[in-house]
Amino acid sequence: MKTMNKSKIPVVRIDALLDKYDGVVLFPEKVASANEMLRTIGLPKTNKKRRRA
Repeated sequence: MKTMNKSKIPVVRIDALLDKYDGVVLFPEKVASANEMLRTIGLPKTNKKRRRA
């Protein structure tokens, strides 16, 4: 277990069979709903701290 914690290689492997879902919209209704919300409401404002020079 200690060697797994120190390694830089991820322990989880992604199955190559999931590649068939690349570029496929699985829930088009939800994507359309989210796009409509973004179109009407927009993105939330974020407060970024400004650096003084």
